[in-house]
Amino acid sequence: MRLDENSPFIDYLDTPFAKEFGSFFLPLRNKEEELQSLTVLEALKRLPMEERFIPDTIEGMNDALRRMEEEKDFAHTIKTNPAAKYLSYPVRKEKGKVLILPGGGYQCVAGFVEGYPIAKELNESGYSAYVLNYSVGVEAKFPRPMFDVADSLHDIIPEGYKRYAVLGFSAGGHLAASICLKKNQDLLSLSSRPAVLGLGYPVISCLLPTHGGSRDIILGEYKDNPMFQESLSIERFIDEEFPPTFCWCGEYDDCVPSINSHALEKSLSEKSIKRKFIYGNFSKHGLGRGKNSPIEGWIKNFASFLDENLCKFPF
Repeated sequence: MRLDENSPFIDYLDTPFAKEFGSFFLPLRNKEEELQSLTVLEALKRLPMEERFIPDTIEGMNDALRRMEEEKDFAHTIKTNPAAKYLSYPVRKEKGKVLILPGGGYQCVAGFVEGYPIAKELNESGYSAYVLNYSVGVEAKFPRPMFDVADSLHDIIPEGYKRYAVLGFSAGGHLAASICLKKNQDLLSLSSRPAVLGLGYPVISCLLPTHGGSRDIILGEYKDNPMFQESLSIERFIDEEFPPTFCWCGEYDDCVPSINSHALEKSLSEKSIKRKFIYGNFSKHGLGRGKNSPIEGWIKNFASFLDENLCKFPF
C-alpha cells in the first residue's frame, strides 16, 4: 500500500504502524473518529502541523509502512517500558550512530517533522539513525524519559562503541543534553557519554525564560520549586568532559527563547568545550530539517561536525 494526498486517512489509521507508533509520530489528540472520513491531505491539515511539512510527513508515513512490512529490525519496543519505542534507520559501512529525540513539549513526539526526515539525511551522510518515541504526558516526569533514552542506547550501542551522538529538538534537546551530564551517568548505568551532542532550538533551562509547558510536565508538582528547577537546568551542570556540541536556533524563537542556547554556549565556553552555535535571524520554531527556511542545510553542517569529532574513535 502507498498513500498519497487523496488516500483515505483510515487506510493509515488501520495499519500496524499507526496502531503501534501513530500516537507518537502523528498525535491525533483524540480526533480519530473525526479524521476517519477524510483524505490524508485533509486530515494532516487539521492537525497542528505547518502545511510545508505535509510532503515530508506523507513520505515518512509511506517509508514507515514499507519498513514495517519488509524489515524485521525496524520497529522496537523497550522491554522495561512498553510505552517507549524506537525506529531503526541503519546504513551499511556506517561512520557512526545517531539517536534522534524529536521535540513535542513532552506532550508528544514530533517524529514525522523532527525524526524521519532527519534520519533520512543522516543516512545519506553515512550515519545510522534511530528515532526514539520516549515517554510523554503524565509519564514524562523526570527521570522517566532519561531511562527511556538509556534503555534504547543499551539496545543500539554495542559495548565499548563510542562513535555515537544524540540529537534532540526543542524538549527533545533538553532530554538529549540531560543524557550528557556527568551527574546522570551512574543513575542511568551508561558506560560512556555520547561523543557528540546535537541540538535544534533546545529547551535547556528550567530557571531562565523557557518553554513553560515542558518545564511543568517534567517537574510535575515541583514545577514552582527553584531547587528542582535548578536540578533540571542543563547550563548549571556542565563539566570539562561534556561532549562537543552543535546547536542552532532562531535568535527570536517564538516558542523556546534563544536565551536557553546562549546560556548553554556560555557554560560550554567556560569549560572550554568544543562547540558550534548558529543563531539565525528568524523567529520560527519547529523547523525540523529546515527545508525552504533560513537554516536549510544545517544537517550537512552537523554531519561535518560529526565527521570531525568522531574520527578519533575506532569503529
